[in-house]
Amino acid sequence: MTANLQAYKAHLQAPWGKLQYDIIFAFLESLKGQKILDFGSGFGIVADFLAEKNQVTAIEPSSEMIAERKQDFSYEQLQGSLDLLQSLPDQSFDIIVCHNVLEYVSDPALYLTEFSRLLKKDGKISLVKHHEVGRIMHTVVFENAPEKAQQLLVGQEYQTHSMGAAKVYQVSEVISGLPLEVEDYQGVRIFYGLQSNDYKTAPDWAEKMLEMELAVCNKSPYRDIAAFQHVWLSKH
Repeated sequence: MTANLQAYKAHLQAPWGKLQYDIIFAFLESLKGQKILDFGSGFGIVADFLAEKNQVTAIEPSSEMIAERKQDFSYEQLQGSLDLLQSLPDQSFDIIVCHNVLEYVSDPALYLTEFSRLLKKDGKISLVKHHEVGRIMHTVVFENAPEKAQQLLVGQEYQTHSMGAAKVYQVSEVISGLPLEVEDYQGVRIFYGLQSNDYKTAPDWAEKMLEMELAVCNKSPYRDIAAFQHVWLSKH
């Protein structure tokens, strides 16, 4: 396990890492009886949650991440990337999940093209992406790094704390020309990414913050300043 993956795993086990997944689970909990692809499945946290009520196939490029996931799982785990997607038959899935992945690929539009092909008509894509406005706010407020934020403003790649360099992309650009449209979107990490971590170890912090985040996740301007956005794309 590399140092980066160690840092990432530690992040997921911290109160703020767990909270992000609790928020995402709230967005996905209504999915039942669906055939789902989780691409970039990482440690299998979302795949494991979805597999309780759905048939899930998980694809992850990193053998290290696959090796580190919880071993008592009830979903199909494959290793691969774009080439594996291209080998799957058309209209194979009702739902495709792709969370915090496309910032780290060279051309996100190639992956959305395959997702569109693999998705059944009226199917949906659950996409979690970094949000530029929230990223800059986090850099200024939480990191206290206004000079770094100035660089982000002019389009420089940013270094994540554990996953390396990431690039912001615009959903409208990567789905251009595809039979996909934005159905709705929610904000993720609206408030708590701006707080000092000192607050986040209080016994009732996660419960209260989850309630607050979900109270405004569908409302502008709150969802438009979030560090991440969860976007529902539908195939027409």
